[in-house]
Amino acid sequence: MDCAESEHASYYWIMHSVFIISLPVYALAILALLQTKSPYFEKYKLFLIWHTSTNLLAELLNSWFLLPVVHLPLPLLRFTGYLSLWGFSGLLQFLIIGSMIYLTAYSVFEMFMFRFRASLLNYKATSFHVYLRVNTYIFRGVLLIFIIANCVTYTFGLELQAKNRQKLFSDHQPDASILVLCPTVIVAVPLEDPVAMYNMVVWVLVVFITITSTSATTVYLKRNLKENAQQSATVVRMHKMLLITLAVQTAIHGFMLGAPNAMFIFAAFFGVRHEFVAKLSFISLTIHGFASTLAMILLTKPIKNSVILMLKCKMSDKLVVEDTRRMSHKF
Repeated sequence: MDCAESEHASYYWIMHSVFIISLPVYALAILALLQTKSPYFEKYKLFLIWHTSTNLLAELLNSWFLLPVVHLPLPLLRFTGYLSLWGFSGLLQFLIIGSMIYLTAYSVFEMFMFRFRASLLNYKATSFHVYLRVNTYIFRGVLLIFIIANCVTYTFGLELQAKNRQKLFSDHQPDASILVLCPTVIVAVPLEDPVAMYNMVVWVLVVFITITSTSATTVYLKRNLKENAQQSATVVRMHKMLLITLAVQTAIHGFMLGAPNAMFIFAAFFGVRHEFVAKLSFISLTIHGFASTLAMILLTKPIKNSVILMLKCKMSDKLVVEDTRRMSHKF
Protein backbone atom coordinates (compact mmCIF):
# COMPACT_ATOMS: atom_id res chain seq x y z
CA MET A 1 0.00 0.00 0.00
CA ASP A 2 1.51 3.30 -1.14
CA CYS A 3 0.08 5.97 1.17
CA ALA A 4 1.42 8.77 -1.05
CA GLU A 5 -0.15 7.52 -4.28
CA SER A 6 -2.77 9.50 -6.15
CA GLU A 7 -4.82 9.15 -9.30
CA HIS A 8 -5.18 12.92 -9.64
CA ALA A 9 -2.18 13.69 -11.87
CA SER A 10 -3.75 16.89 -13.24
CA TYR A 11 -4.24 18.22 -9.70
CA TYR A 12 -0.58 17.53 -8.90
CA TRP A 13 0.64 19.30 -12.02
CA ILE A 14 -1.50 22.33 -11.26
CA MET A 15 -0.14 22.56 -7.70
CA HIS A 16 3.48 22.13 -8.84
CA SER A 17 3.21 24.45 -11.85
CA VAL A 18 1.61 27.30 -9.93
CA PHE A 19 4.51 27.38 -7.46
CA ILE A 20 7.08 27.36 -10.28
CA ILE A 21 5.28 30.32 -11.87
CA SER A 22 4.83 32.25 -8.62
CA LEU A 23 8.37 31.76 -7.25
CA PRO A 24 9.91 34.53 -9.44
CA VAL A 25 7.16 36.92 -8.31
CA TYR A 26 7.93 36.23 -4.64
CA ALA A 27 11.67 36.66 -5.27
CA LEU A 28 11.08 39.90 -7.17
CA ALA A 29 8.84 41.25 -4.40
CA ILE A 30 11.34 40.47 -1.63
CA LEU A 31 14.26 41.95 -3.61
CA ALA A 32 12.21 45.07 -4.35
CA LEU A 33 11.33 45.45 -0.68
CA LEU A 34 14.98 45.11 0.35
CA GLN A 35 15.99 47.77 -2.18
CA THR A 36 13.18 50.21 -1.39
CA LYS A 37 14.59 53.27 0.34
CA SER A 38 12.10 55.56 2.05
CA PRO A 39 12.18 57.05 5.57
CA TYR A 40 8.43 56.42 5.92
CA PHE A 41 8.65 52.87 4.57
CA GLU A 42 11.77 51.51 6.27
CA LYS A 43 10.13 49.68 9.18
CA TYR A 44 6.86 48.73 7.49
CA LYS A 45 8.72 46.94 4.71
CA LEU A 46 10.04 44.49 7.33
CA PHE A 47 6.44 43.48 8.04
CA LEU A 48 5.84 43.09 4.29
CA ILE A 49 8.97 40.94 3.90
CA TRP A 50 7.80 38.78 6.82
CA HIS A 51 4.33 38.41 5.31
CA THR A 52 5.63 37.69 1.78
CA SER A 53 8.09 35.11 3.12
CA THR A 54 5.27 33.44 5.07
CA ASN A 55 3.16 33.25 1.91
CA LEU A 56 6.11 31.77 0.01
CA LEU A 57 6.74 29.12 2.67
CA ALA A 58 3.04 28.22 2.88
CA GLU A 59 2.78 27.79 -0.89
CA LEU A 60 5.97 25.70 -1.03
CA LEU A 61 4.72 23.42 1.75
CA ASN A 62 1.24 22.98 0.34
CA SER A 63 2.21 22.45 -3.32
CA TRP A 64 5.16 20.10 -2.80
CA PHE A 65 5.49 18.81 0.77
CA LEU A 66 1.85 18.36 1.87
CA LEU A 67 -0.38 17.98 -1.21
CA PRO A 68 -3.65 17.12 0.58
CA VAL A 69 -6.32 15.07 -1.21
CA VAL A 70 -9.77 13.85 -0.16
CA HIS A 71 -11.71 10.60 -0.49
CA LEU A 72 -15.29 11.82 -0.58
CA PRO A 73 -17.72 11.39 1.05
CA LEU A 74 -15.38 10.28 3.86
CA PRO A 75 -14.46 13.06 6.35
CA LEU A 76 -10.69 12.88 5.93
CA LEU A 77 -7.59 14.45 4.42
CA ARG A 78 -4.74 12.37 3.06
CA PHE A 79 -1.39 14.05 2.55
CA THR A 80 0.57 12.83 -0.48
CA GLY A 81 3.61 15.12 -0.73
CA TYR A 82 7.25 14.70 0.22
CA LEU A 83 6.52 14.70 3.95
CA SER A 84 4.36 11.60 3.49
CA LEU A 85 7.12 9.93 1.47
CA TRP A 86 9.50 10.69 4.34
CA GLY A 87 7.17 9.06 6.89
CA PHE A 88 5.61 12.04 8.67
CA SER A 89 2.17 11.45 10.18
CA GLY A 90 -1.03 12.99 8.90
CA LEU A 91 -1.60 14.65 12.28
CA LEU A 92 1.76 16.43 12.16
CA GLN A 93 1.14 17.57 8.59
CA PHE A 94 -2.30 18.86 9.57
CA LEU A 95 -0.69 20.84 12.40
CA ILE A 96 1.86 22.24 9.92
CA ILE A 97 -0.79 23.46 7.52
CA GLY A 98 -2.78 24.89 10.43
CA SER A 99 0.31 26.67 11.76
CA MET A 100 0.98 28.25 8.36
CA ILE A 101 -2.61 29.51 8.19
CA TYR A 102 -2.34 30.97 11.69
CA LEU A 103 1.06 32.54 10.94
CA THR A 104 -0.36 34.16 7.80
CA ALA A 105 -3.34 35.50 9.75
CA TYR A 106 -1.09 36.79 12.52
CA SER A 107 1.23 38.59 10.09
CA VAL A 108 -1.80 40.32 8.54
CA PHE A 109 -3.03 41.29 12.01
CA GLU A 110 0.38 42.75 12.96
CA MET A 111 0.55 44.75 9.71
CA PHE A 112 -2.80 46.35 10.50
CA MET A 113 -1.60 47.07 14.02
CA PHE A 114 1.50 48.77 12.60
CA ARG A 115 -0.53 50.77 10.09
CA PHE A 116 -2.79 51.96 12.91
CA ARG A 117 0.18 53.15 14.99
CA ALA A 118 2.01 54.71 12.05
CA SER A 119 -1.04 56.55 10.71
CA LEU A 120 -2.15 58.32 13.90
CA LEU A 121 0.14 60.49 16.01
CA ASN A 122 -2.04 60.14 19.13
CA TYR A 123 -3.01 56.50 18.69
CA LYS A 124 -2.33 55.66 22.36
CA ALA A 125 -5.03 58.09 23.45
CA THR A 126 -7.74 56.27 21.49
CA SER A 127 -10.00 53.58 22.90
CA PHE A 128 -9.56 51.68 19.64
CA HIS A 129 -5.90 51.12 20.58
CA VAL A 130 -7.05 49.31 23.73
CA TYR A 131 -9.30 47.11 21.59
CA LEU A 132 -6.40 46.17 19.30
CA ARG A 133 -4.02 45.56 22.22
CA VAL A 134 -6.51 43.19 23.86
CA ASN A 135 -6.91 41.33 20.56
CA THR A 136 -3.11 41.17 20.24
CA TYR A 137 -2.74 39.49 23.64
CA ILE A 138 -5.60 37.08 22.87
CA PHE A 139 -4.14 36.23 19.45
CA ARG A 140 -0.64 35.60 20.81
CA GLY A 141 -2.01 33.61 23.74
CA VAL A 142 -4.13 31.42 21.45
CA LEU A 143 -1.16 30.67 19.17
CA LEU A 144 1.11 29.89 22.12
CA ILE A 145 -1.45 27.57 23.72
CA PHE A 146 -2.04 25.93 20.32
CA ILE A 147 1.66 25.03 20.08
CA ILE A 148 2.02 23.89 23.70
CA ALA A 149 -1.23 21.91 23.80
CA ASN A 150 -0.50 20.03 20.56
CA CYS A 151 3.05 19.21 21.66
CA VAL A 152 1.76 17.82 24.96
CA THR A 153 -1.13 15.86 23.41
CA TYR A 154 0.64 14.74 20.21
CA THR A 155 1.05 11.08 21.22
CA PHE A 156 -2.54 10.96 22.49
CA GLY A 157 -3.69 12.57 19.24
CA LEU A 158 -1.89 9.90 17.19
CA GLU A 159 -3.68 7.16 19.16
CA LEU A 160 -7.05 8.82 18.64
CA GLN A 161 -6.40 9.20 14.91
CA ALA A 162 -5.47 5.51 14.60
CA LYS A 163 -8.80 4.58 16.25
CA ASN A 164 -10.67 7.08 14.07
CA ARG A 165 -9.17 5.62 10.89
CA GLN A 166 -9.98 2.06 11.90
CA LYS A 167 -13.57 2.98 12.81
CA LEU A 168 -14.06 4.92 9.57
CA PHE A 169 -12.68 2.02 7.55
CA SER A 170 -14.97 -0.49 9.32
CA ASP A 171 -18.09 1.70 9.07
CA HIS A 172 -17.74 2.17 5.29
CA GLN A 173 -17.07 -1.39 4.20
CA PRO A 174 -16.93 -2.64 1.48
CA ASP A 175 -16.57 0.75 -0.26
CA ALA A 176 -13.77 2.30 1.81
CA SER A 177 -10.30 2.16 0.27
CA ILE A 178 -7.46 0.56 2.21
CA LEU A 179 -5.76 3.99 1.96
CA VAL A 180 -8.06 5.17 4.75
CA LEU A 181 -5.81 3.27 7.18
CA CYS A 182 -2.68 5.16 6.09
CA PRO A 183 -0.90 7.06 8.90
CA THR A 184 -0.77 10.04 6.53
CA VAL A 185 -4.57 10.35 6.87
CA ILE A 186 -6.24 12.78 9.29
CA VAL A 187 -9.88 12.02 10.10
CA ALA A 188 -12.15 14.97 10.87
CA VAL A 189 -14.42 13.92 13.76
CA PRO A 190 -14.33 16.91 16.15
CA LEU A 191 -17.39 15.75 18.09
CA GLU A 192 -15.66 12.47 18.97
CA ASP A 193 -12.01 13.54 19.11
CA PRO A 194 -11.18 16.10 21.87
CA VAL A 195 -7.84 17.04 20.24
CA ALA A 196 -9.56 17.69 16.91
CA MET A 197 -12.31 19.65 18.68
CA TYR A 198 -9.74 21.83 20.45
CA ASN A 199 -7.95 22.58 17.16
CA MET A 200 -11.28 23.38 15.51
CA VAL A 201 -12.10 25.91 18.25
CA VAL A 202 -8.67 27.53 17.81
CA TRP A 203 -9.24 27.63 14.05
CA VAL A 204 -12.57 29.43 14.42
CA LEU A 205 -11.16 31.83 17.02
CA VAL A 206 -8.18 32.83 14.85
CA VAL A 207 -10.43 33.44 11.84
CA PHE A 208 -12.86 35.50 13.95
CA ILE A 209 -10.17 37.72 15.52
CA THR A 210 -8.47 38.32 12.17
CA ILE A 211 -11.64 39.24 10.30
CA THR A 212 -13.09 41.52 12.98
CA SER A 213 -9.80 43.29 13.81
CA THR A 214 -8.71 43.97 10.24
CA SER A 215 -12.17 45.12 9.14
CA ALA A 216 -12.56 47.41 12.16
CA THR A 217 -9.07 48.90 11.68
CA THR A 218 -9.73 49.63 8.02
CA VAL A 219 -12.98 51.45 8.81
CA TYR A 220 -11.45 53.33 11.75
CA LEU A 221 -8.43 54.58 9.79
CA LYS A 222 -10.52 55.50 6.78
CA ARG A 223 -12.64 57.74 9.00
CA ASN A 224 -9.71 59.29 10.87
CA LEU A 225 -7.10 59.79 8.15
CA LYS A 226 -7.95 63.33 7.08
CA GLU A 227 -6.01 65.84 5.02
CA ASN A 228 -6.04 68.38 7.87
CA ALA A 229 -4.35 65.95 10.29
CA GLN A 230 -1.13 66.91 12.08
CA GLN A 231 0.87 65.48 9.21
CA SER A 232 1.67 66.78 5.75
CA ALA A 233 -0.70 66.03 2.87
CA THR A 234 2.00 63.89 1.23
CA VAL A 235 2.41 61.71 4.31
CA VAL A 236 -1.37 61.32 4.71
CA ARG A 237 -1.68 60.27 1.05
CA MET A 238 1.07 57.70 1.58
CA HIS A 239 -0.75 56.30 4.61
CA LYS A 240 -3.94 56.07 2.58
CA MET A 241 -2.14 54.27 -0.25
CA LEU A 242 -0.60 51.73 2.13
CA LEU A 243 -3.93 51.22 3.90
CA ILE A 244 -5.73 50.61 0.59
CA THR A 245 -3.04 48.15 -0.51
CA LEU A 246 -3.21 46.30 2.80
CA ALA A 247 -7.02 46.21 2.64
CA VAL A 248 -6.89 44.74 -0.88
CA GLN A 249 -4.32 42.14 0.19
CA THR A 250 -6.47 41.23 3.17
CA ALA A 251 -9.57 40.97 0.97
CA ILE A 252 -7.66 38.53 -1.26
CA HIS A 253 -6.69 36.51 1.81
CA GLY A 254 -10.28 36.68 3.05
CA PHE A 255 -11.65 35.30 -0.21
CA MET A 256 -8.94 32.83 -1.26
CA LEU A 257 -7.92 31.69 2.23
CA GLY A 258 -11.06 32.41 4.26
CA ALA A 259 -13.46 30.64 1.90
CA PRO A 260 -11.50 27.33 1.92
CA ASN A 261 -11.18 27.60 5.71
CA ALA A 262 -14.94 28.03 6.03
CA MET A 263 -15.49 25.03 3.76
CA PHE A 264 -13.06 22.87 5.76
CA ILE A 265 -14.78 23.76 9.04
CA PHE A 266 -18.18 23.03 7.51
CA ALA A 267 -16.93 19.73 6.06
CA ALA A 268 -15.52 18.63 9.43
CA PHE A 269 -18.99 18.78 10.98
CA PHE A 270 -21.35 18.12 8.07
CA GLY A 271 -19.22 16.57 5.30
CA VAL A 272 -19.03 17.43 1.59
CA ARG A 273 -19.64 15.39 -1.54
CA HIS A 274 -18.13 17.47 -4.35
CA GLU A 275 -14.51 16.61 -5.07
CA PHE A 276 -14.14 19.50 -7.52
CA VAL A 277 -14.98 21.97 -4.74
CA ALA A 278 -12.37 20.33 -2.49
CA LYS A 279 -9.66 20.53 -5.17
CA LEU A 280 -10.55 24.14 -5.93
CA SER A 281 -10.30 24.95 -2.23
CA PHE A 282 -6.84 23.39 -1.95
CA ILE A 283 -5.64 25.28 -5.04
CA SER A 284 -7.09 28.54 -3.71
CA LEU A 285 -5.48 27.91 -0.33
CA THR A 286 -2.15 27.38 -2.08
CA ILE A 287 -2.09 30.38 -4.45
CA HIS A 288 -3.64 33.02 -2.17
CA GLY A 289 -0.18 34.30 -1.22
CA PHE A 290 0.83 34.68 -4.88
CA ALA A 291 -2.27 36.76 -5.61
CA SER A 292 -1.68 38.88 -2.50
CA THR A 293 1.99 39.46 -3.39
CA LEU A 294 1.08 40.45 -6.94
CA ALA A 295 -1.44 42.96 -5.60
CA MET A 296 1.19 44.37 -3.24
CA ILE A 297 3.61 44.94 -6.13
CA LEU A 298 1.02 46.59 -8.37
CA LEU A 299 -0.63 48.81 -5.74
CA THR A 300 2.32 49.90 -3.56
CA LYS A 301 4.13 52.67 -5.42
CA PRO A 302 7.58 52.36 -3.74
CA ILE A 303 7.64 48.60 -4.43
CA LYS A 304 6.37 49.00 -7.98
CA ASN A 305 9.03 51.63 -8.69
CA SER A 306 11.75 49.32 -7.33
CA VAL A 307 10.51 46.44 -9.51
CA ILE A 308 10.43 48.65 -12.61
CA LEU A 309 13.93 49.91 -11.85
CA MET A 310 15.27 46.37 -11.41
CA LEU A 311 13.66 45.22 -14.66
CA LYS A 312 15.08 48.23 -16.53
CA CYS A 313 18.56 47.53 -15.16
CA LYS A 314 18.27 43.91 -16.18
CA MET A 315 17.17 44.87 -19.69
CA SER A 316 20.04 47.36 -19.94
CA ASP A 317 22.55 44.72 -18.83
CA LYS A 318 21.15 42.35 -21.41
CA LEU A 319 21.52 44.95 -24.16
CA VAL A 320 25.09 45.66 -23.11
CA VAL A 321 25.94 41.94 -23.25
CA GLU A 322 24.35 41.61 -26.69
CA ASP A 323 26.24 44.68 -27.97
CA THR A 324 29.51 43.25 -26.61
CA ARG A 325 28.90 39.96 -28.38
CA ARG A 326 28.18 41.74 -31.65
CA MET A 327 31.36 43.75 -31.37
CA SER A 328 33.43 40.65 -30.57
CA HIS A 329 32.02 38.85 -33.63
CA LYS A 330 32.67 41.90 -35.77
CA PHE A 331 36.35 42.11 -34.87
